[in-house]
Amino acid sequence: MNHDTGAAHSPNVAELKALYRAAEKRAARLRFIIEARNLLDARTFELAALEVLSRLADFAGASFADLVFPSSREELPVQLTVGKSMSPGSDSILFTSQDGSGLCLTLMGPSRGRGVDADDRQTLEVVAGQLADAYNLNRQAAENQALLGDLQRQRSELAALVAQLIQAQEQERQRVALDLHDGSAQLAAGLSYRLQDLSARIGEMHALKPEIDQLAALARRSVADLRAAIADLRPPELDDLGVAAALRTRLDAIDGMEVIADLDASADRWPASTGIIFYRVAQEAITNVIKHAEAGRLIVRLFEDGAGQAHLEVIDDGKGIGEERPPPVQVRGARLGIAGMRERLALLGGRFEIGAESSGGTHVRAVAPLQQEMTSG
Repeated sequence: MNHDTGAAHSPNVAELKALYRAAEKRAARLRFIIEARNLLDARTFELAALEVLSRLADFAGASFADLVFPSSREELPVQLTVGKSMSPGSDSILFTSQDGSGLCLTLMGPSRGRGVDADDRQTLEVVAGQLADAYNLNRQAAENQALLGDLQRQRSELAALVAQLIQAQEQERQRVALDLHDGSAQLAAGLSYRLQDLSARIGEMHALKPEIDQLAALARRSVADLRAAIADLRPPELDDLGVAAALRTRLDAIDGMEVIADLDASADRWPASTGIIFYRVAQEAITNVIKHAEAGRLIVRLFEDGAGQAHLEVIDDGKGIGEERPPPVQVRGARLGIAGMRERLALLGGRFEIGAESSGGTHVRAVAPLQQEMTSG
């Protein structure tokens, strides 16, 4: 007797349809999650959140959707709504979610509408989590932008304060230079002329003639030193032409050593505070070379790199740091000068380096960012 076992093992049509419908629902839920994620990634948060909230309402068959984001600091919570809520008697809550971040999603619709099963609820929870993540990222980006704006504003205010400080220092230098010119320099010049006149009147045979001539020579040297100090306090070239031209004038006046000047003319267009500080640093470094290094060659470079930074290099072939150290008074003065150069560069947010050259001598390097000067109102 033959038995037909095929019917027992063949799948039931109804079961196949149910499995197919379940697979379609899973695929639809997955597409819904992916599309929501893509929307949040592709658009601004405000536009994407409204679109995703509308799709959430359609997905759950809701007529009204309400999304409340957690408040930040002392700000009020952000709320988005889609659709209209019917009367309390005809509408009921289809879904509500509140995750640990404080986000709350509420979907309302007709009581007779289809219910939200466990799989749908899980899908809604996933998309609500995506909304929470996107909101947090958007808030963090806004906070970072605000912090960046505050930082830029503080940097601008600091740049303005630095410019005012440098300007005040230079004005004080100019005042001192004028006082010296109108006071001590005039007195010394008058003393020099009187001594020369006295020397001419007493004649060559007078016993005091050699001593008067020495005093006249000392007075003339004092006048020259005072005029040099006045020029160093506030060189007119710095105001009229710029830092490169002022440095070139300073270097042209050096005798007794080979001077190589590589000064980029674009430095004359640097912000005034940058030009003044770089001139002062170069001035101090050159003075140290002349007074202490016993050098035969001096190299000064001034230029701007492609990254928007100003550079100064002062290199000599003299004794170098640590060789035949000068007397203690000069050492203290040299250290004070180095500290002053560092402090000046620090005002610009730059750095200062000094060290020995491998072939002998000393190098001084200064670098600072070229920032646009702003005046505080």
